[in-house]
Amino acid sequence: MMTATVDERPMPASPGAMLHASNLLTYVSLFLALGAVVAALWYQSAHLAGAAIAASVITDTFDGRFARRFTRTVTERDFGVQLDSLVDAVCAGVAPVVVTAALLRPSGGLSGAIWVIGAFIYVVGAVTRLGFYNLTHEDTDSFIGLPAPVASMFVATMLIWPLSFVAMSTLLFGAGLAMMGGFRVPRPRGLGLALFALWPIVVILVHIL
Repeated sequence: MMTATVDERPMPASPGAMLHASNLLTYVSLFLALGAVVAALWYQSAHLAGAAIAASVITDTFDGRFARRFTRTVTERDFGVQLDSLVDAVCAGVAPVVVTAALLRPSGGLSGAIWVIGAFIYVVGAVTRLGFYNLTHEDTDSFIGLPAPVASMFVATMLIWPLSFVAMSTLLFGAGLAMMGGFRVPRPRGLGLALFALWPIVVILVHIL
């Protein structure tokens, strides 16, 4: 006789009920990505935008470790995974494209079309890679495809120099494809994690100085 499977995890009463201190760094990452967009749209500042994107990557790098310091229910842990990917889609997927669009101000013609194609491939790569990550993150010690925050760090680093349609379009297109690639990237730990965290710190310093 078939028996129904019962999900014993209680459903939250509302979206607001899922607000939890363990997700603080994830929300900070989202705030910094918004700051990058504001810096590009309102102030036309590549340096402020690049520094904000890099700072967002730092908080994203450590938000999981921060969250694990809290006692959470199964539902809260599952929500944290989904929230992290949704925020990454904004911070590492949409925000870098909006920032470069605001700074480059692509118009019609061939150069604008090339940029739009590169930007679209980048966003598709980011959201596809993050959706894939949600399905596989518990099954491997490696990332499959270029992690989205790494892709956004390439954009933050590129913003150090004068912007170029060709260079930025090529970067967005290549990063988008790399995020959908099948190669494995070891999860950084120990010294590797420290070295990775040093990258956005250096980029922030270069931008603000």
